[in-house]
Amino acid sequence: MFGWISRLIGAPPAAPATPISPGIPAARPATTRPNAPVLTAVAAAVPASASTSFGLRRPLVSTTGSVAGFELLLPAPLQQRLLARGDATALAAHHAALMGAAKPLLAARRAVLMQLNADLLARPALTAQAPSGVMLLVPDLLALPAEVASALRARGVRLGLPDGPPANAPATDFVLLQAAAGGIDTLLLSARRWQEARPRVALVASGLEHVDDVERVLKAGFILAGGHLDRSAQAPVAKPLSAAAHRVCELMNHLALDHDTAVVANSVRADVALSYRLLRYANSPAIGLSRAVDSVEQAVMLLGRAELHRWLSVALLSAATGRKASKALEELALARGRLMEALARLAGEPAPQNLFMLGLLSMLEVLMQLPLATVLAPLRLSESANQALLQQSGPWAPYLQVASALESGDDSRLAPLAEPWGGVEAVHAANDEAWAWAIEVSDHSVASDNPAN
Repeated sequence: MFGWISRLIGAPPAAPATPISPGIPAARPATTRPNAPVLTAVAAAVPASASTSFGLRRPLVSTTGSVAGFELLLPAPLQQRLLARGDATALAAHHAALMGAAKPLLAARRAVLMQLNADLLARPALTAQAPSGVMLLVPDLLALPAEVASALRARGVRLGLPDGPPANAPATDFVLLQAAAGGIDTLLLSARRWQEARPRVALVASGLEHVDDVERVLKAGFILAGGHLDRSAQAPVAKPLSAAAHRVCELMNHLALDHDTAVVANSVRADVALSYRLLRYANSPAIGLSRAVDSVEQAVMLLGRAELHRWLSVALLSAATGRKASKALEELALARGRLMEALARLAGEPAPQNLFMLGLLSMLEVLMQLPLATVLAPLRLSESANQALLQQSGPWAPYLQVASALESGDDSRLAPLAEPWGGVEAVHAANDEAWAWAIEVSDHSVASDNPAN
């Protein structure tokens, strides 16, 4: 994965960086200052938890096959409660907090997609809060005052519309097409209408049912697409594991059998690509070792067994080839593994790193397009891991269930599952940290499967 971020966005600009959404021209940054008293009043209505974790995030995949951005959404029950109460001030406050949550993602060079209605967006406090680079879906864009739209675009904000007749639509920077009952073919027909009527408008898709659909719409000219990345429309076909995957499984079994580190080091050295990647990993800022590592033996000794197991789990992900969205699936697996490890620490698990591996392995079927039982067969996994992955049972199954509920964006489903870890807000906070870590790891290319990049 070396260089995939730079291929997506180019060399980083001088600080402060202005995030560039893929396929959308950058707008001129603003020089206007926020209205401090108004912002203070709005911030007072935001819950304290919003400072650390706020809103639902759903990954968006770009044409490079990597996670290039996120949808940020208010939880549906919260938005429904605020709308039912008619509390526009509180609704604006929550959206202002959501914009605050977008800023770290934009600083990490990820696109951010949010939705606001024109009446909320026209409030000075929200206009002033909108960060440069954010993509705002405004269903009633025609109702947004022209001077507000101009001010937002001057700030570097992109304004978009949901699907509709292109001939009647106002000027827009992008169009969001949602997967619906009509299926992927209906969505692609809508895309064709927009491409014919307004060939320069960027297309974004969300709510897709399978990773196969994500890959299909990206091939059709969309710049970003999101949906259920952990599902595939195609049943996996039984076939042999690749030689690279077998090599990684062999190394993981050395650790599982508690073989001497010299045996592990010799096995790594027998594979030039693995040796290179291990040295890159050991010298990565994400690992933070105090001195340079210049040999495989040093890397094995300094990293230790737990960190080696983590690296090998990531290397197994990278052994998959052939998927357009493989980089996005790798990053989702990293975030899922990190989340499960964090939850395991909260639960007092004796070896939380085992839950990191569980999260990664749970993505292997869709990533490798092989039956999960085939992928796991060469590995000496614990009974708890096998039960959770293959039978959705046992003591570790709740970790997979809470991750799946979180990724679905359904807080009503998540709430009872999240109770053992402190509730929905605690799980969202752990997920935010997990994605921040996964982004850092991907940006440092520690999971690269091609030493030539």
